Amino acid sequence: MPKNPESEGSRLITLKQIELEHGVSRSALHTYRRSASFPRPVQIEGSTKIQYRADEVAAWFEANPPQQGKRTDLAPPKQQGVPQMSTYILTMRIEADSDVTAEQVRQEIYDACSDVPFGFDITGVEEPSDG
Repeated sequence: MPKNPESEGSRLITLKQIELEHGVSRSALHTYRRSASFPRPVQIEGSTKIQYRADEVAAWFEANPPQQGKRTDLAPPKQQGVPQMSTYILTMRIEADSDVTAEQVRQEIYDACSDVPFGFDITGVEEPSDG
């Protein structure tokens, strides 16, 4: 076990320094450390601090750049395209003067609701009863 590994070349860095210098989270770093390809820590006589050779760590990150994980807590993206439409069936009774035609009633309704997409059919017309 070397007394001063830094005298043998590369500077030594701690886990916190790796996080800061390479922009990774602590949990990501622990995942990387479990990889067989990640550099081994350097043992320093009289120290319990985990340290790594900075050049080995830099080379590892060069070969294995961190990738943005895909979030799994987000809902799937909404599909683009034609919006879903609901269908409602309404029954109306409209009273109008006897000289107004069914087509005129239809046009008046369309004109009054020009900003709402809709359609309708006139299914029956009751003639006024003489009474």
